[in-house]
Amino acid sequence: MVSIETVRGLTSKECLALCDAPRTLAPNASKFSLWKHLRDEILIRMLYETFTRVSELLHVRVSDIDFQQLSIRITRPKGKAVFRIVGGKRTHIDTRYVQRWVFFGDYTRDLIIRYLEGRKRGYLITTSRGKKLSTRQAERIVDQCAREAGIQMVVGHTKNGREIRMVTCRALREAGERHTDVAGADRDATARIAGHTVMTKEKHYKRGDFEEDRKVVRDHHPLMRHSE
Repeated sequence: MVSIETVRGLTSKECLALCDAPRTLAPNASKFSLWKHLRDEILIRMLYETFTRVSELLHVRVSDIDFQQLSIRITRPKGKAVFRIVGGKRTHIDTRYVQRWVFFGDYTRDLIIRYLEGRKRGYLITTSRGKKLSTRQAERIVDQCAREAGIQMVVGHTKNGREIRMVTCRALREAGERHTDVAGADRDATARIAGHTVMTKEKHYKRGDFEEDRKVVRDHHPLMRHSE
């Protein structure tokens, strides 16, 4: 099994290509095909743009969206366990749920408005029958779009033989936060928006940035500079 630390993160170029992947549509495409393409693009863009967990994003309702402030209230965040020492043992006593706001851009807003077609109720991202999309369905959409964009890779296998793929919902979330950090954003702010702490980020996310590390070596290593 490949350790998560050995798998390079998505580059910004790959993420942008993936966000554009669902746009390929035939001129005579049906209304359903257009709706599906819009939904898939919104799913992918929002995972990358808002740093939300896929489980949180799939619980977003239309009423949670503020189109004026280009923001979404995450009302079903991941719970944070609270422990206390009881009788000399670390005991789970409570789970806290802290709502937060995440943000998106003008282009994503316009996509959402086109996709909703005036709908003001229900979940934002749904199946063709109007039901909430499952996490498994979301992963399949991301995988399919990544394959179409030519950036999906199998980076290893689990102990039971299941493929470990580079492009996943979690990988998009992590890449969005990491790329924003590298661009100069406040790390505390991006961690807060993502719904965790900087310490959690450093412990569980891929450390460093593939593009940044590659550029450092290419720009500064004597052999690389000599060969140019």
